Amino acid sequence: MNNQAHNSVTIVDLEKRKPIDVITGFAQPRQGIKVSSDGKYIFVTNFQGDKVSIVDAATKKIIREITGFSSIRGISITADGGTLYAANSGRNSISAVDTLDGTIKGEIKVGREPYGAALSPDDKLLFASNKADHTIDVINVADHRVVKTIGGFKEPRQAIVFSQDGDQAYILNRDLSIARVDVKTYTITDIIQDK
Repeated sequence: MNNQAHNSVTIVDLEKRKPIDVITGFAQPRQGIKVSSDGKYIFVTNFQGDKVSIVDAATKKIIREITGFSSIRGISITADGGTLYAANSGRNSISAVDTLDGTIKGEIKVGREPYGAALSPDDKLLFASNKADHTIDVINVADHRVVKTIGGFKEPRQAIVFSQDGDQAYILNRDLSIARVDVKTYTITDIIQDK
């Protein structure tokens, strides 16, 4: 759990529902924390300084940083751990970053003020939520091409979750409603909202 005001990340024991450790040394950790699929590394966005800190999960120490972002928001990491995708609200793009050497290997132009960058379970699609356009750009990961822009959202945020089978995606809107998207047809099927 990121603690922007304290520039730290808290490790929580999910079974006991208790904090067990705090890692310090971040600069406004905000939108994104992702753990590599092997559990060895934790990737933490730092809004101040526009960087991603990589933490060794065993030692709980920051081992390096990746820079070159612009108003960084949500991030995702491929299952093989080789590529990190980061939403750049400041330049309306998604950066594709080689996690081994930290170089930005591609920049994908998307809508205005992207907040989210979420990979489908099979790593074939990336959903970028564009807050200012009220849209989701669907990106083909193989060639970094936007294949569809889905409208009808209300300032979609970085909270994008796919069902385990990848057939549906759930996107948080500014009003705290959740739009359910059929991933095969790229359409909103319904809006879940607390009445």
